[in-house]
Amino acid sequence: MQLSGYEHSPGRHCGSVSLRNLSNFYGWNFDEPTCFGLASGLGFTFFELSMDPHRAFFGRPIALERSFVQRLGVGYTEREGEKWETAWNAVTRHLDAGRPVLLFLDIHDLDYFETDTHFAPHAVLAVGYDDTHVLLSDSEFPSLQSLPLDSLRNAWRCDPMLPMRNRYLVVTDPEPTGFEFEAAVRGATHSMARSMLDPETGPDEPGPGRHGLPAVRALAAELPAWTGLPDPSWTTRFAYQNVERRGTGGGAFRGLQRDFFERVDHPFGNDVTERMAAIADDWTAVGTILKEASEADEEELRDGLEEAATEIEAIADREKALYEEILSIE
Repeated sequence: MQLSGYEHSPGRHCGSVSLRNLSNFYGWNFDEPTCFGLASGLGFTFFELSMDPHRAFFGRPIALERSFVQRLGVGYTEREGEKWETAWNAVTRHLDAGRPVLLFLDIHDLDYFETDTHFAPHAVLAVGYDDTHVLLSDSEFPSLQSLPLDSLRNAWRCDPMLPMRNRYLVVTDPEPTGFEFEAAVRGATHSMARSMLDPETGPDEPGPGRHGLPAVRALAAELPAWTGLPDPSWTTRFAYQNVERRGTGGGAFRGLQRDFFERVDHPFGNDVTERMAAIADDWTAVGTILKEASEADEEELRDGLEEAATEIEAIADREKALYEEILSIE
């Protein structure tokens, strides 16, 4: 079966594209940057890995998708840790009822990616299935992707990156409750700023890694020591990808937040929009430093990591001042 009325469209970031496609399906009609902003999508998570590339970071909170449906006030169900049979049977029941289901996967086991790199969570929408395959709406591809169920079973759990076990989220009642757009823009932006300054107020549950601005500063402090890792060039290359590729929307997700500010009528003023745009550009410049360092010899790699560390620490100062400004505006 395949959901009737679902239209797939790719985009910049897996989570916000999946939310945008859900928004189109249910008639909420938000574009991708608006979904990202309403989800308080800008964040930072930095964590160690037990295998290559040994370090990773995301410029978004792990709970982005949950935050979006909570902000809208729609009914939803989210589960993680169920056995494969239980989780898959739940997904098929929701699909039979006409509901797309958000799945959080590891791209390593998505056959159509053709990659040997673990990267999770990658958010996609299940929009159909048969006895042997699931039909996925994936932001990285222009058309729907058919995946064997055996591959889905492997992709739906992850150990090398953030541990996951059959996590899914589905909207069960798409009618927003108590939602007012201007208030939602203000509330989502305040929530983002608070969680960056004080991660304990954010949506992410305690677990692997560090969050918010403390995580940004931890990354800056640790970068020069990456020369001591088993494969510092690959770790540095992966860091560049965490800034500019792998669905970040550019500038470690700051580009999507900039576009949200440019797209909606918000109460924080043009100065905040312009400062976010500059911060996105600053992160893109850091990505260039990391990319060039990853391709250089040992001495230039060390110099590049030290330069990137200095720039990231300065960006953290500018982000801190921006989030404090946002919270000062009611």
